[in-house]
Amino acid sequence: MTVAVVTGSSSGIGFETSLLLAKNHYRTYATMRNLNKSKVFETALKEKLPISIAQVDVKDDSSVSNAIHTILKENGRIDSIQQIFA
Repeated sequence: MTVAVVTGSSSGIGFETSLLLAKNHYRTYATMRNLNKSKVFETALKEKLPISIAQVDVKDDSSVSNAIHTILKENGRIDSIQQIFA
């Protein structure tokens, strides 16, 4: 399964991109700064989509590094990173 990481997934384009990738059989990591603002988790559970939610602040190098390290440890690779700017 292809592994994708999407930043800015709590709403808007990032949210829709995460759902679209998961619906197309990508193992998707939906990342965002504030996990409380996300509807991705509810949608993923309801639709049984392969999405994991991760808190990441793209302005903090250690936050990004930790998330990437965790994803690589879980999957062995990352095939695509979609950075969404708001």
